[in-house]
Amino acid sequence: MDCPSNIVLLLLQIILQRQQALTHRDKSLNLEEMLKEPIIDNDILTEFKTHKLVQLYGPQYYRDISLRGLKTMVTDIFANGIPKTAQPSETDEPITVVSLANHYYAQRVDELQGRELPQLREQLLEKLEHMT
Repeated sequence: MDCPSNIVLLLLQIILQRQQALTHRDKSLNLEEMLKEPIIDNDILTEFKTHKLVQLYGPQYYRDISLRGLKTMVTDIFANGIPKTAQPSETDEPITVVSLANHYYAQRVDELQGRELPQLREQLLEKLEHMT
């Protein structure tokens, strides 16, 4: 799966919100377990497909995604897990939606600081030079 980190982060956020809503509605569900094995349903699919970020950064990949495709994508995200170098401790804690979101958030911050912000700075400096 070659998916941009901002798209994965958004998907994890949508999943987290949905799991919280489901456990709030049905008290027999355990949020801790659902964060380890989330329920992926049509509500998540609809919100993901119609989100502006997905439409802007990945329409070619996500426009026609099915529920089965989304479940496969989430399974792949969980299977890839968090690289050992990115884990802050040596504990074997289970991978959850929250731990994955934290990892992809840190990855996205690194991308912004390392690549995208310097590019924007360069572009602004070029435009300012052409204006003078």
